Amino acid sequence: MLLLLPAVLVQSLAPDRVRTIALVVTTVLFLGIEVRLLPFRMPQNARLVPSDIVVRTDGTGALQFGFEMGTGMRTFVPSHLPYACIALLVLVGPWWATPLGGLAFALGRALMVRSAVRSGDASKWDKAFASRRRPILLLCWTTALCAGTVAALIRHDALPL
Repeated sequence: MLLLLPAVLVQSLAPDRVRTIALVVTTVLFLGIEVRLLPFRMPQNARLVPSDIVVRTDGTGALQFGFEMGTGMRTFVPSHLPYACIALLVLVGPWWATPLGGLAFALGRALMVRSAVRSGDASKWDKAFASRRRPILLLCWTTALCAGTVAALIRHDALPL
């Protein structure tokens, strides 16, 4: 929801061509950082969510974790994909996609924490996830790039729906 006003302002003031170029540039930048071609990281509030929040088995820990991550209150951002998704929503996404994007992000983070807690051994789950991190990131980036391309094509009436 916090991105709704900036998205409306940017999309109403900047021409389509400028926003599309900005989206391509920012996406290439974030992808370059992701694959370590560029030697810097985007800002983040690099504080871990306390383990007493994460291990709650009633589901509230996962929701609080998702909220704190989604609002940037604390925790690490392990990928630059969220920044690319924010650029997509602000620059070319329809107004209704912004709150849905925030909801999807929060639910995804909550699902990860919930599944780690439900596995019975969160450290074992973390190790299994870490061993599959690269293919998961590749899948997520591919999905996001495809979604961004479709959104841009729909926005420019190149893909009629």
